Amino acid sequence: MTQYGSPSPDSSDHSLYFDFYGAVTRLSVTQADIDAALFYFGGQRIAPVSVKETDVQVTLDCTEWPSRGFFTSLLRKDGLAKRIQVDQRTDSQWQRVADHTFTTWSSIPSPLPPFRHSSLWNTLAVAAGTCLRLPDSSGLLLTGDNYVGKTSTALELCDRGARLISDSLAVLNVNTGYFLRHDSPIGFRRASRRQHLAKITSIIHQETVSPDTGLVLLARPEDVLGRPNLDRAKVQHVVRLVRHEAQTGHASWQETDTSRWFSGVDPADIRSQLPPRTRIVTVAPEATPSETAQQILDSLDGALTAEATC
Repeated sequence: MTQYGSPSPDSSDHSLYFDFYGAVTRLSVTQADIDAALFYFGGQRIAPVSVKETDVQVTLDCTEWPSRGFFTSLLRKDGLAKRIQVDQRTDSQWQRVADHTFTTWSSIPSPLPPFRHSSLWNTLAVAAGTCLRLPDSSGLLLTGDNYVGKTSTALELCDRGARLISDSLAVLNVNTGYFLRHDSPIGFRRASRRQHLAKITSIIHQETVSPDTGLVLLARPEDVLGRPNLDRAKVQHVVRLVRHEAQTGHASWQETDTSRWFSGVDPADIRSQLPPRTRIVTVAPEATPSETAQQILDSLDGALTAEATC
């Protein structure tokens, strides 16, 4: 790793400052990316701070067409070359800890929030999943394969009084056991896009394309739900959602899997903060969000009743 003094963004770059769970990050982008950066991370924006108060420096650019912007190129999947540079401050020195040039973002860890390249690596664990607080105040972590319906089900649960903590990415503070608020945009695709189209197009949104599901509309949770995500909650239930015609209505248990959590924390410490068992809820492929949400709630009620009887 190369050591050098304070990073000096090009004069054409613009610097924005964010606080991600205590990791102060300076983001350097071109003019074309300012609005998109604030769309994604505006809730974590802070006033500019000194170099000594900055933990991480991230520079994003579309090297092949700078005026197009990194985020525009990424969302449109246009095949242009893009670059991510990450510098981490250690004592009085800066180290270049990541430098990726790519056309299609696949296995490259997201630099924002800087989970991998900051002190967060030793305190937080992240995984794909949607986290909510249910109306009875218990916490639910909803997991499952891509496009299984986690987001649409979560929105239905919110219509029934649940509160969203994070969509698509679960953020666990391993020291406290709390799942933390994460304000990533909600993605609407296929049926959910059609159902919510009028609302989405009336608020600030972004468009991208998925090779699997076509057009995806992105909107901020607060704009969709009319209130901000909750700051934190502890999770008492982990549910894995499965769609399968032959086993519709089937519910079972399995040991909670911690192998897919992204963190520098000992997996045993992550496991100690999660419910030991995951409820597998199987619904029909054509089940609506309302039907899926009800089946999850019924399954949890049944599990609690069975435990109380034992």
